[in-house]
Amino acid sequence: MVLKLKKQHFVAVLLFVGLGVVGLLMFNFFETVPPQISVFPDPKGYLPIQKVFKISFFEKGRGLRAIDIYLVQDGKRYYLLKKSFPWTFQKGSQQMQETVKLTIAPAKLGLHDGTATFIISASDCSLWHWGKGNCAERKYSVIIDATPPTIEVLTRSHNVAVGGSALTIYRASEPLESQGVKEADKYFFKGYLVKGLYLCLFAYPYNAPPDMLLRVFGLDKAGNKGEGGFYYHIIRRRFKPDKIRITDSFLHAKMPDFWNVYPELQGKYLETFLKVNTDLRQRTNEEIKRICQISNPYPLFEGAFVRMKGATRATFGDRRSYYYHGQKIGTSVHMGVDLASVAHAPVPAANNGVVVFRGFLGVYGNAIIIDHGIGLFSLYGHLSSFKVKEGQQVTKGEIIGYTGATGLAGGDHLHFSMLVQGYYVNPVEWWDGHWVKTHILDKMKKTGVLP
Repeated sequence: MVLKLKKQHFVAVLLFVGLGVVGLLMFNFFETVPPQISVFPDPKGYLPIQKVFKISFFEKGRGLRAIDIYLVQDGKRYYLLKKSFPWTFQKGSQQMQETVKLTIAPAKLGLHDGTATFIISASDCSLWHWGKGNCAERKYSVIIDATPPTIEVLTRSHNVAVGGSALTIYRASEPLESQGVKEADKYFFKGYLVKGLYLCLFAYPYNAPPDMLLRVFGLDKAGNKGEGGFYYHIIRRRFKPDKIRITDSFLHAKMPDFWNVYPELQGKYLETFLKVNTDLRQRTNEEIKRICQISNPYPLFEGAFVRMKGATRATFGDRRSYYYHGQKIGTSVHMGVDLASVAHAPVPAANNGVVVFRGFLGVYGNAIIIDHGIGLFSLYGHLSSFKVKEGQQVTKGEIIGYTGATGLAGGDHLHFSMLVQGYYVNPVEWWDGHWVKTHILDKMKKTGVLP
């Protein structure tokens, strides 16, 4: 009886050990979790002329066995990568992860424009599924577009002064997601689609390098880039120096207006001026550029722009040097034209447009910005009061406010600026009816944008 019990106990132990061994084998060699696959960027959508993907494979069990990456089009496979890894019993020596960087150029693989399937698969070294292991697969429906857009510039003459504006009109062989005129990675001017053509107002900034190379470019939905040069002529010009004497009476009269911006400088008149003339001026220009990034996609202006009546007190591009008690304390560039007549003179809207800003604007004090369409804006600074609201449509000559001395102004006057997509340009051009006709309106009429 005792022997029989011992035998049964031995069989139970043996069975328990056997089950443990089987369980261990199942855990180590028959795990059921497939590998993980991550892809960047998301392959959904288009495959352009060339695109780079980073594909990572992660395995937590027995390690990776094989990875396959390929495209399928018209029932045929086009392999991009086919790789296998050695199977091993030794834990810790398996390939647990793999990252590949693939550059896909569909045309070089022999694929044509059209639909295709992008497939990424991976299997592990588990003995599950009768030794085949666990498999993971990602499938993406893609559209192959390996044909770059062609851009044809329709306007032939582009004479642009330093600090001035110009208009180019072009068309593309297909709809573009992004397009415009650019110079390397520093300057970019967006074009606007009007009646099937792209209109791009661009500026030659006053501080741009003399050898700036402008080009027209466009990106299609797939990300293919079309790019080309166009004829333009740069008219060089010099900007005059302007010496401004800062007095104690000016500091005492104007600097308290800015202590709500810089409360830590209260009572420090000269320090406040230095801060306003540098930090606040920069912040003001950044805010103006932000405001001017969204514009009506159709030209709202008609003909030459209206100039407020009055004497010119300062011109565009003046290189200002500030002196206090005979010592130079700072510099700035005057980015507009100062006009003065009588105190609280009525200020007309320079042309048709929409008021996109009305309020306090840093060094310009009370200011209004009007959008005239296709990236063109006018700015009215140092106002004493407003007659329009933000979002209001205005017509050329309509009174929008009254001159004043708000902001960093030494006396009652209007600071008037013109901007192309946030870049200051010379207002004198836009006041000139002949210049507007030959450089802007005639181009629109010849290409059919305007009747």
